Amino acid sequence: MSKKKKVLKLLRIAMTILASSILVLAVYNQIALRTEADDIVPNGKMVNLGNYSVHVYSEGGNESAPTLVFLSGSATVAPVYDFKALYSLLSDEYRIAVVEKAGYGYSDIIDIDRDVATMVNELRNALFGAAIEGPYVLLPHSMSGLEAIYWAQNYPEEVSGIIGIDMSVPDAYDNSNFAMGKTKLMMTLGKLSVGLGLLRIPGIYPLDEAALSHEEANQQRLLMFRNAVNSDYIAEGNAVCENARTVKAGGALSCPILMFCSDGTEIGDFWIQTQKDFADKNHAELICFDCGHYIHYYKSGEMVSYIKAFLD
Repeated sequence: MSKKKKVLKLLRIAMTILASSILVLAVYNQIALRTEADDIVPNGKMVNLGNYSVHVYSEGGNESAPTLVFLSGSATVAPVYDFKALYSLLSDEYRIAVVEKAGYGYSDIIDIDRDVATMVNELRNALFGAAIEGPYVLLPHSMSGLEAIYWAQNYPEEVSGIIGIDMSVPDAYDNSNFAMGKTKLMMTLGKLSVGLGLLRIPGIYPLDEAALSHEEANQQRLLMFRNAVNSDYIAEGNAVCENARTVKAGGALSCPILMFCSDGTEIGDFWIQTQKDFADKNHAELICFDCGHYIHYYKSGEMVSYIKAFLD
């Protein structure tokens, strides 16, 4: 047998082993998802919104202080745990609430419109159902910046301020490569990875667990297996450009705004400029950090000082 034939034979054997391993992992993943369902236990309140339920977590009992409402970025599998590093430093002085939209965290996964008006009303009704009254200071991360802006535009009496955590602004979606190409590619690859069970391979989908207990970290992993790249995430991604146009047409905001901005390297060269332009148009204070998009993973301690000064 020639050297070339030996190499091809080894490659065929390797590919067969790889394909078999992926098939076994995919089958195991489907079995595990069914057995893990009973182990997923909400740590907050499930609010019934008719044909589905949304999870709302709150802590902190200072009702005379502003209520801080955390809104997660796209595809954050478990917002209630993702934000803990930040809100745990604030709940001693303020009441905090984390609202997990449909498809996020402990909330139900359901096929439902993901236009910005529907999502904002979902958030509002979940807070009302959890008996958490406004006005609120909204803390949106990433794509939920559109929801926070729309909320302040259309229900200004409910929003006393916005604290953006590298939040998206409408102009960011003028960049077609970011808005359409990159987002759709990530969704496609992510959906394939989920279906094959590849997320169960350690390190494939890293989660920040620094502020979590062992049980919370385990819940976050179970929610990742269940939620990653689900139909609600995909619908939200498909609707984002139209949502950005809707928000852009709504005009400038009148409430106080504090914005934290990343170095933009995880998103694109256009990112920082769109943050600066939005801050200028809306008289917002802009704080830039030399770190990644999930700023609250890296700079929670520094952010708290700015947040408290802003709220005071």
